[in-house]
Amino acid sequence: MKYLISILVLFAAAVALGTILQNTAYVLLVYPPYRIEVSLKLFVVLFLLVFGFGYWLIHLLLATTQLPDLVQKIRQDRARSNARKLLDVALRAFFEGRYAEAEKAATRAIRHGESSVLYEIIAARAAHEQKAFERRNAYLSLAESHTQGESTMRMLVAARNKFDQSNPP
Repeated sequence: MKYLISILVLFAAAVALGTILQNTAYVLLVYPPYRIEVSLKLFVVLFLLVFGFGYWLIHLLLATTQLPDLVQKIRQDRARSNARKLLDVALRAFFEGRYAEAEKAATRAIRHGESSVLYEIIAARAAHEQKAFERRNAYLSLAESHTQGESTMRMLVAARNKFDQSNPP
């Protein structure tokens, strides 16, 4: 269907161009006391140029008004991407036993504005493994503001931490 419409537009343009080139007509513009006589060919060319420029100008203005939203979206996407990379670093460091680095990466991800409770949980577990119980409790209190499913995860980690703290190996 797209090709059919393209062919019809092409034929219509060919017919219009052939008519304009064969026609010696003129356009008379009258605005008293002025009177302008222009050939039809020049009038069509000027009309198309003015229409094209107006169309381009409107799109430019619309793009300019949407630019702040676009920039904000790009910044949010970049911050989210950086936070996801920090999550990878934090998880890798946590499972390799480098708890200080895991806590540091999770804390940086939290500062990037990532809203997942996972970052607070990783930071809390890393602080717990370092026996920094005040920081652990601070991270767990940060995690309290999340949804029901995430609060279940927070409560399980808090219970595990309390159990580990009361029963040292």
